[in-house]
Amino acid sequence: MKIGIEVSTVLNFGTRMGAGRYINNLIKNLLKSKNNDEFIFTGYHASNEHMHIFEDFLKNNPQKNIKASFYPVSQKQLEKLGRKKFPAIEIRGFKSDILHCPDYIIPPTFNKNIVLTIHDMSFFRFPEFNFEWFVRKYQKMVSQNAKKAKMIIADSQSTKRDIIEYLGTEPSKIRVIYLASEDIFRILDEDDIDIKVMQKYGINCNFILSVGTIEPRKNFKTLIMAFDLLKKKYKFKNLKLVIAGKTGWKSEETFDFYNSSKNKADIIFTGEISDYDLVQLYNMASLFVYPSIFEGFGFPVLEAMSCGLPVIASETSSIPEVLQHPDLLFKPFDEKEICLKMDEILSNDNLSAYIRKQCLTNSGKFSWSKTAAETFDVYRHCIINL
Repeated sequence: MKIGIEVSTVLNFGTRMGAGRYINNLIKNLLKSKNNDEFIFTGYHASNEHMHIFEDFLKNNPQKNIKASFYPVSQKQLEKLGRKKFPAIEIRGFKSDILHCPDYIIPPTFNKNIVLTIHDMSFFRFPEFNFEWFVRKYQKMVSQNAKKAKMIIADSQSTKRDIIEYLGTEPSKIRVIYLASEDIFRILDEDDIDIKVMQKYGINCNFILSVGTIEPRKNFKTLIMAFDLLKKKYKFKNLKLVIAGKTGWKSEETFDFYNSSKNKADIIFTGEISDYDLVQLYNMASLFVYPSIFEGFGFPVLEAMSCGLPVIASETSSIPEVLQHPDLLFKPFDEKEICLKMDEILSNDNLSAYIRKQCLTNSGKFSWSKTAAETFDVYRHCIINL
């Protein structure tokens, strides 16, 4: 079987984005299979900055039949990717039995055996959290691409339900395949704990950790309100709130809540951080709180669980599928409930240890090898049903 995978996302943005992580880890594990399938990577790129990722795939898998058909374009051309003016990739010499498009976009192609991954439907369900141009673009593009695709992969049952609701897609056309956290997200040995990471971000006491881009969907304003209640009602003097993530769109409201907080001095925004620092923070935090309103999957929840950190999170969208423990869920806009749950865990070492164990056990149910094996099954299904 000749398996084509469209990798423009990684070529242009690397693996820091969630979709980039997905594609990178999926390919790594697909290449571990003992099948004699041929892999052909394709995509458009405006620079060679991330080309090394695919050079490494070739170098590290000499026993595999791997090819690449990459097409250099200008940045302006890249922004038009998927429009009819582009020639079909087959005209450029690309040919495969299956074409997997793992990040919403299908390039112009003659291939009828398209597998499309849809990570979430936030641009339909919560258009107010995105810019108007983005919503218009993705609503139109994903609606068209869902019809073109022979099979659709969704990251969660929640996303599958949204695809059915908003696009009217036949349920039998959709497969739910869960993602996983990377191997680096694990409980560190005591000798591997790097206290300098805490010092780097000005963390000098116990802390609550949350992770995500600073944007309305992540709902950090409610977390700040809950933290203020916790400090006022339960007198946690030596406790900080650390929010790790880059600043995204419509972040002004979050920073307004931060600036008006009486506990501003105990709230730390790290900005975007390296995976090394993130693993360290997961291992040193007392509690992970994830107040997000909507997630297609929610990598940070699983990453924190994999590091043995007690986790509480919103009861919305896909998050309960990942956390798998109803007692650890809260209503995302209820700062009093969030405050109470934080206090219960932080004040009870036995409860904290129990939740750590539960989270770590649940994290073991997710693996990239399982993700790859189930994705292979979707490819085979497409071929069998030609």
